[in-house]
Amino acid sequence: MKLTLDHVVLEVRDVEATAAFYRAVLGLAPVRLKEWRRGAAPFVSGRVSGETVIDFFPPDFWHDKTRARNPNHLCFTLSRQGVAALRKRLQGLGVPIVQESPRNFGARGWGVSLYFEDPDGVRLEARYYPSGS
Repeated sequence: MKLTLDHVVLEVRDVEATAAFYRAVLGLAPVRLKEWRRGAAPFVSGRVSGETVIDFFPPDFWHDKTRARNPNHLCFTLSRQGVAALRKRLQGLGVPIVQESPRNFGARGWGVSLYFEDPDGVRLEARYYPSGS
């Protein structure tokens, strides 16, 4: 059995700002943004890969209409060079790095991570695995 991740749902205050953030920082192309603007789609997604998206749910889709409920954090794997390039993008966009870890366990073993937050305070981790860099 091959298992893949289809999607993750984030509850966000401003769909357009969040889609723009994920595009600028991680290069995630918006999915159905034009349709959402026309009212033809209920939410926008960001394309992680051919198999995976992150859905950005507006407040009217939230479980608790008064506050967002989101995961503790999401982790993206890049190459060593990819993490270095991301660090520069974050600095250029004025997005603070809130934590760094030189040895952090993940799906492929021990990696090197940095953490930052999206506009809704969802913590994002970017990591590389030294053995695969």
